[in-house]
Amino acid sequence: MNPSIKLHIKGIDVHALQWGNPKGPKVLALHGWLDNAESFSNLAPLLSDYHIVAVDLPGHGLSGHWPAHHHYHLWAGVEDVEHILDALQWKHCHIIGHSMGAAIATLYAGTFPHRLKSLTLIEAIGPMAGEIDTAPERLAQAIVSMKKHNPEQKSRHDTQGFIHARMNGPLKLSHSSAEKIVERGLTKTEHGYAWSNDKRLRYTSMMRLPEAVIISFIKQITAPVLGVFASDGLFSESLVSERWQWIRGEQKLIWLSGGHHLHLDGDVNKISHVIKDFMSQHSI
Repeated sequence: MNPSIKLHIKGIDVHALQWGNPKGPKVLALHGWLDNAESFSNLAPLLSDYHIVAVDLPGHGLSGHWPAHHHYHLWAGVEDVEHILDALQWKHCHIIGHSMGAAIATLYAGTFPHRLKSLTLIEAIGPMAGEIDTAPERLAQAIVSMKKHNPEQKSRHDTQGFIHARMNGPLKLSHSSAEKIVERGLTKTEHGYAWSNDKRLRYTSMMRLPEAVIISFIKQITAPVLGVFASDGLFSESLVSERWQWIRGEQKLIWLSGGHHLHLDGDVNKISHVIKDFMSQHSI
């Protein structure tokens, strides 16, 4: 099985990595913001009975960027996932999402519940909510910033600066994990290396969904849901609990020690056993 694959959706190429048994149950893995498919390179090999495809979401890693008139809205990721599954020719699958990928997966699971066998959410259940009263101000800030958009990324002579930036950023990574993410997230330039990610991913979101709208998606999820959250992660227990109560079907929620990238830098063996046990109950 070729570890690298390429799909074509909505006019761009989406690159992916795959692991496991090509005849096993299908699993789509969705990474977090400014990460890429390498985010699952420690976890996926431990789920060897499954056929796991981890994509570089549009604008990330090796995948193409949307044209100038498109935007990277989280809810647009639902359409991306639908096209990715169609390109893979998967009618049904398990989905594992981390952070932004888990936010998109939550919305997708509520939009197309019939396509999921199970949903594993790592460090997010839905996107961050926005206040209705501040929506006009947020939209104005986003449009002003986008008018100044310069697509060129700053180059550096070697990769070490990029690795240290990921290690020491707000969502810290170990050196080995940062190295994996960075290696897939760089492009070669005449001056050295630059991020391959679309710079528009860093702009203020034009709009955030209100909490009531996010809950409306959660209520429509029919697949069994596993939640894996970190003790030192981004989501508070109170917010997770508030949203978790709206899951109507089978569910399991666990909290583990570690940081936001616990599926990459945490006790990956333990997480793999939890996910494997959960998905094995719903693979028929």
